[in-house]
Amino acid sequence: MVFKSIERIKKAIPEIVHVAMFYNNGTIFNTTFEQEINIPKVGENLARMLDRFRRLYELLNFEHKDYKKVILETEDVFTIVLKLGEESNIALFFKAGDVKDINISSIQRYLKRIEELIDMDKKELLLQDVLSLESEIKNLESELTNKKERIGDLRFQLKALTEEEREKREKESDIIKKIESIEKESNSIEQEISQKISKRDSLRSEIEHHSI
Repeated sequence: MVFKSIERIKKAIPEIVHVAMFYNNGTIFNTTFEQEINIPKVGENLARMLDRFRRLYELLNFEHKDYKKVILETEDVFTIVLKLGEESNIALFFKAGDVKDINISSIQRYLKRIEELIDMDKKELLLQDVLSLESEIKNLESELTNKKERIGDLRFQLKALTEEEREKREKESDIIKKIESIEKESNSIEQEISQKISKRDSLRSEIEHHSI
């Protein structure tokens, strides 16, 4: 759906060479650039450019509010970056010689719809991330359960050692080392589960925010 909106913009303004839609964190949501272009780097640099403008305003003690648009012109390329939603932006790339008669207002009627589509799709992407995290948490919890059962078995073996085996200490030492190793792995898994739960809950809150 979003890609169709991009195509409609390109159809309305044939002078546009490429379009890149990206979030404030630099993630490219949709673009007409081909895969051979380093698309993540494109988004990273677009976001960094906006961040540098913000830092410049802060340095100059200028009142800083959300930008409306940024225009860059070189000999060959004319670029307009427009603010869409709270988290979303769109970069339009033109050939410099083709932009004399372009009226930016001619694409304004598309922007609100694009914003709605981006926010809707972002919510869906966030939901996918939540489901993925929940699957990872479930797998980790299963792995943790198996390790705890293994620790229980080893502790039972430790208690079941004969006096002769305890005196030799070799088997006892081996079991204790295994228990300590698995406990260390278990602690690491528990920390990872905690981190993923925290991230999942944060994403859920963000989804609720987008639902308001």
